[in-house]
This record gives sequence, C-alpha cells and structure tokens, in this order.
Amino acid sequence: MGDRERLIEISEQLAGAIGRRDVSSLRGLLAKDFVQRPAGGPPVDAEAFLDAVAHIPGEILFVTVDQLTVDVSGDSAIVTGFQQAELKIEGADVTDRRAFVDWFVREGGDWRLRAAIDQPTD
Repeated sequence: MGDRERLIEISEQLAGAIGRRDVSSLRGLLAKDFVQRPAGGPPVDAEAFLDAVAHIPGEILFVTVDQLTVDVSGDSAIVTGFQQAELKIEGADVTDRRAFVDWFVREGGDWRLRAAIDQPTD
C-alpha cells in the first residue's frame, strides 16, 4: 500500500473512531505533539481533543469523510476533505459538516496525525 492509500485509510479510521467515541484507537493515530486548531479558536491539545470526542452530545449515527486529497512530501503529508457527522440530540437529527486540513507526520514507521484544522461549512 502506498502513502496516499495509507493516509486515506487512516483518515477513514479517524472518522470511524470518532463515530464510536473510541478514544483509545484515536490516541494510537495521533502524533506525540498533536494539536487541534479550530478555525478562530485556541489550540486544543491531545487530551482535551480526546475528552471532547468522548463527550460529544447525543447519539452519533455516523461520521464519514469524503472528497479527500492527499499531498505527500517526504515524512510529512497534508490530507484535506470534508467530515460529516449525523447525530441525534434530544430527538432531533443534526448534521455537522466540516472542511478539514490534517497534517500527518511519519513517526515510528507509520503516519500519525500531528495537527487537525477544521471549519464548519454551514
């Protein structure tokens, strides 16, 4: 499997783990210095990110990614696309669609997510 295919696979694994609130699997996909940078907000470290995933409100019906593009340069890569989550919160269906830019680095022989930047599209 090439780098592009592996990065797409990891992006799909990240979405699936978020959908299951599987912080253990998520932790294994993050680089040691991971940071989330919400557009217009302060940076969020790995522990705060994982805690936020664990406490997503309501029932998560699914989380998917689409329109993925991958740019690899040595041991660094950028994956861009859209993440969509469907949730049920207090009986109401909620759709959250976000554009994202994920920066991956090669650590220990595999790709790890170093930084995640997202922007709601609604």
